[in-house]
Amino acid sequence: MINSSKHTQSGFTLVEMMIVVAIIGVLAAIAYPSYQRYVIKTKRVDMMTEMQNIASEIESRKLAQGSYRAISAQIKADFATAYPQQGAALYTVGFTPDPLASTWMITATPKSGTQMASDGVLSLNYQNIKCRTIGTEKKCGTGSEWND
Repeated sequence: MINSSKHTQSGFTLVEMMIVVAIIGVLAAIAYPSYQRYVIKTKRVDMMTEMQNIASEIESRKLAQGSYRAISAQIKADFATAYPQQGAALYTVGFTPDPLASTWMITATPKSGTQMASDGVLSLNYQNIKCRTIGTEKKCGTGSEWND
């Protein structure tokens, strides 16, 4: 009598493995750019929040001192710097006061060589007008124009 036993193989074939790798590659190609846009937008929102905090501090100091003229030099010294202050700096923040006209503007310029470099310049003025300038295109308003 001949004893024959069946050997069943278990596992995946090379073709099945290649199909899985291809699917993972396609999903990664779709997901990674979306993730990068999300990270850039999050860092922009962080900078916008910081600019609004600076604007609040400017107005608080103006109320305490009575005029922009009295606080403009100190504001420049305190807030004209790079942000974020921890980690790699992504923006250079500038403050432009006009004490004679009682106006000011905060500008956040992305640092070259960072992921924010092509994201555009952000600005906020004393009237709470927010602008985002990318190249020659400038969007301004008092709403969510920064995030467009």
